[in-house]
Amino acid sequence: MTSPSSSSSMGPNANTEKKQYLCLFHAITSGLSDDNLGSDEQEIIELIYLIIDSEEKKTLALYRQYVRPFYINVLSNECKESNEVDETLVFSSELNLDGAVRKFDTFLHDKNFHPDSGIDLIFVCENCLHLRQCLHPESAKKSISLPNYYWKYFDLRLEFQRMYKTSASSNLISMCETLNLSPISDDDYCMRHIKLMEMIVHQMLNDGHHFETPESIMINLQQGLCSIEDNIEESTVVRARGLPWQCTDQDVAKFFRGLDIEKGGVALCLSSQGRRNGEALVRFTTIEHREFALRRHKHHIGHRYIEVYKASGRDFLNIAGGSNSEAQAFLQRDGQVIIRMRGLPFDATAKDVIEFFTRGDIPTHVVDGEDGVLFVHYPDGRSTGDAFVMVKTENEASQALLKHKETMGVRYIELFRSTTAEVQQVFRRSQDPKNFQTSLKDIPFAPLPILPPEMLTTGNKRDCIRVRNLPIECGIEQILEFLGIHSQHIVAQGVHMVYNAHGQPSGEAFIQMDSEGSSFNAASHKNNKYMFFNGKKRYLEVLQCSGEDMNHILLGLVPSNLIPTNIQRPNIYSSHRAAPLVPISTLPQQMLPPTMPISLSQPSGIPNIPLTSVHPNNSSAATMNGLHPNATYYPMQVFYYPAPSISPPIYLQTGQMHPAPMTLVLRGETGQY
Repeated sequence: MTSPSSSSSMGPNANTEKKQYLCLFHAITSGLSDDNLGSDEQEIIELIYLIIDSEEKKTLALYRQYVRPFYINVLSNECKESNEVDETLVFSSELNLDGAVRKFDTFLHDKNFHPDSGIDLIFVCENCLHLRQCLHPESAKKSISLPNYYWKYFDLRLEFQRMYKTSASSNLISMCETLNLSPISDDDYCMRHIKLMEMIVHQMLNDGHHFETPESIMINLQQGLCSIEDNIEESTVVRARGLPWQCTDQDVAKFFRGLDIEKGGVALCLSSQGRRNGEALVRFTTIEHREFALRRHKHHIGHRYIEVYKASGRDFLNIAGGSNSEAQAFLQRDGQVIIRMRGLPFDATAKDVIEFFTRGDIPTHVVDGEDGVLFVHYPDGRSTGDAFVMVKTENEASQALLKHKETMGVRYIELFRSTTAEVQQVFRRSQDPKNFQTSLKDIPFAPLPILPPEMLTTGNKRDCIRVRNLPIECGIEQILEFLGIHSQHIVAQGVHMVYNAHGQPSGEAFIQMDSEGSSFNAASHKNNKYMFFNGKKRYLEVLQCSGEDMNHILLGLVPSNLIPTNIQRPNIYSSHRAAPLVPISTLPQQMLPPTMPISLSQPSGIPNIPLTSVHPNNSSAATMNGLHPNATYYPMQVFYYPAPSISPPIYLQTGQMHPAPMTLVLRGETGQY
């Protein structure tokens, strides 16, 4: 179903513009009325329509219909008093809401007022609540298909403000007073209401007002990408809690039917195990629609009531935002529905996935074939057992989901309809260092490569940036997300985390850029900006600096009272995450390099210790060829960072050692050795 256009195109020689009829519309529910209409989820019990020819400026027809409610068999006293409804007429009606909608559509056909007859029929409501908060939510809940002309309308209050440049339009009475119109004395509330609207509209038409640009109501939720760098209005997001675990983004959009949601504006939240936890963050197009959404607190999906709370734009970005280039490329493929696969064998290939969907009597074709399969991996390249595929149509998606819990090899595969936000969320979680840390706990020694000195820039060229005040747990991936588009100008292996003498993160990092201009732009745009990490925010200092400045800090990682100042230390590449300190005497033989290409100059007060060749000595573990057993070695766990946007870490196999210098810290008082 699509929203009809307001008018057809006009030919050069003939006037083909549709004739405009305004349909004044008013709905009454069995609950609250006026500005609280629809907030209590009560059913519609009366509909009234009045049709006006906007060109001829005359009333054409009045249509009124009582609607029998489904869930109640008696009206409350408050409803009968405030809305002045005849309870007998309501419950004696033979039509439910679906029947009432269909009967009015037949009435339009009979009177030649229907859009199919070339008429541009547009609703006019006192405010948006009658359609957005009453008719559309109830029709969605009862699976009623509304005709196209219910999807656009004029808000009389807003049209009145535009016409008369006044704010005195809070209700029909105030509008009548502004226009010096006499009030209606009809005892029937519904008729009195529609007649007031009729008087106001006729006066506006007589004063020369043109009803030209109707508001449209969102029909279907559209997919869209959200970047971690997006600037989201803080007051347009809500959190929905208590959703059924099998709930999809379309189900959430259906719950908020009548309100306009941004493209990709539904983000289903995942638990720490990667499963949906019954919560979703929803981003609306306007602040007003978010306020209407909050009024649906404790409305129902089936038998479950849904809690709706305020949330922030940052909350939404933490779930839906992403910067992974592989995921972004996948989400831009020409498909309509995303399907998530869970429980895949760790050695599954794209060919296995395609075969899974194409076998059987009704094969499903994945967009772009094997190239269209997106696997999720941990930073070390291991598969998480998750993958995403995309199909072109809803019908193909339905066929594909029928394969839920079919087997691939000896494992059954779970299939779920997914969203762009879920793809971003799954990828970001797979790259979270806290999730990856569990995969390193069984490795006895971390990889020990060190970046050769020639990989560091030098000189006075200001092509580097210094990032300060980083969270202690922050890693390279979070820094790249913070820098956003500026990260594409980082040179290969150009991110250098700074650690203190105890091997702990210092909260600083140096980053080599491809030019002075790139470093200047990054510092200008990101200095004193906030990084959001683990639900908290802190501002970071981003300063432009030179390679000489960078080396001065990187070569001063260890305090001078531990290593004499005249020792020539190598340029090192600091790690993504600090490894624990290891006494040199406890290192196994295979962990030591065959040579130590570093010479420690003879400091005053310290005996001459030849370090030009270091080999383990089985006969004396206490000296280890001149190294005191209390000497402490900092094992550098290095995440080599290639040029963006490829960023998988590279690890040496356990027990291997990169043939490069090591940093040694000699602990103890001067002259002790």
